[in-house]
Amino acid sequence: MARRPAVSSVQIAREAGVAQSTVSRVLNGGSVAPETRRRVLEVLARHDYQPNSAARALVGARSGLVGVVVRDLTNPFYPVMVRAVERVLHERGLRLLLLSDVTTPQESLAVLRRERVDGVVFSSAVRDDPLAWPVSEHGIPVVLCHRTIAGFPGDQVEADNAGAARLAADHLLDLGHRRLGMLCGTARASTAEQRAAGFRARLAERAPEAELVTVPGGYDYATSHAAVRELLRGPRRPTALFCHNDVMAHAALNAATAEGVDVPGGLSVVGCDDAPASSWERIALTTVRQPLSRIAEVAARLLLDRLADPDAPLRHEVLPVDLVRRSTTAPPGD
Repeated sequence: MARRPAVSSVQIAREAGVAQSTVSRVLNGGSVAPETRRRVLEVLARHDYQPNSAARALVGARSGLVGVVVRDLTNPFYPVMVRAVERVLHERGLRLLLLSDVTTPQESLAVLRRERVDGVVFSSAVRDDPLAWPVSEHGIPVVLCHRTIAGFPGDQVEADNAGAARLAADHLLDLGHRRLGMLCGTARASTAEQRAAGFRARLAERAPEAELVTVPGGYDYATSHAAVRELLRGPRRPTALFCHNDVMAHAALNAATAEGVDVPGGLSVVGCDDAPASSWERIALTTVRQPLSRIAEVAARLLLDRLADPDAPLRHEVLPVDLVRRSTTAPPGD
């Protein structure tokens, strides 16, 4: 079969009726009017155009590829965020490279460098993250999404985690609960630290006489399930439980069922996230809603802004939250 002759970017530009520099911007994820981008992409697709990666590397062109690092894809929170990031990148003609905890930090760093990603969005970094810091030290722009690290040299976006915990505390206190539990997330994660601090501070402000017991759940279903079962077997079990995310809250609901404790009659449960399943009628979890998609969209746009202006001041965005009252909370039954 005869091989189709290669098409140059000059020919692509001529056929699309644009400048060659416009074709380059489309290929590298630069700013181009939507209609112009569509026209160029149609011509590129028609000719099955593949840019010469070696030539692009020599001139320092962008790869048009953005890395997204997710720790646990089994948590329904993260696919929502990944989809939102991908949507923003797609609008700009960029592609997404997804990495999870299947690979080691060393392997992930090697992949990100080999693929010459333009930047990376981290969705679940911790204080001494073994990947976020090295990626930044290699000169790759990094945006922290949902989690933050004090002093990190990159843009960051998160929900108002302390405010979320205050909303949960206010709701439970308003219902009359004074014997409370808190199922805590991953140590060294900003979300867990902020939510724990916000919950404790609100209890101290409004009800210093209230009892509070904390147990580790690690943002993990199995760990949380076992911890709540043990908590409910204790001689002075709480009448209400604040969980640092919805996966842990779902575990708490099932643990209560396993221990024969009625929800909400014997135990009120509040989550944090408003993951998709939390609104299902069978679960109907009272939770604090984070704007999951919005957080991810802001993170993607922060990265695009950073790529456009590498020397701009670092930005830290905090997005508001709100309480969603459903069926897992009620006044204490005893």
